[in-house]
Amino acid sequence: MHELGIMQNIVDTVQDYARKNNVSKVVKVMLEVGQVSGVVPESLEFCFEVCTKQTMLEGALLEIERIVAVGKCKTCEEGFDLLTHSFSCPRCGGTDWEMISGRELIIKELEVI
Repeated sequence: MHELGIMQNIVDTVQDYARKNNVSKVVKVMLEVGQVSGVVPESLEFCFEVCTKQTMLEGALLEIERIVAVGKCKTCEEGFDLLTHSFSCPRCGGTDWEMISGRELIIKELEVI
């Protein structure tokens, strides 16, 4: 489960930010996790409690916003959900596309006191 290492890095990053900004307690962490990021949101949720014990994040709320994998067709410029349409454009059937979203793993927002 590589999510444990990922979550530990997230917690370390949040704590570094908090210390540099004289924050004593983090009460909420919001993440964006893309559908094709290779990270399982439920595993992150499980690891969050383990990684935040005895830290300034202990007891904090974790919110995860799941980001849909969206591609843009290079032929007709249609934007489409890659997973719903099996990686081919629903308008022209093209398979030459660029990824617009879906790979994210971002600390989007923190709530602190």
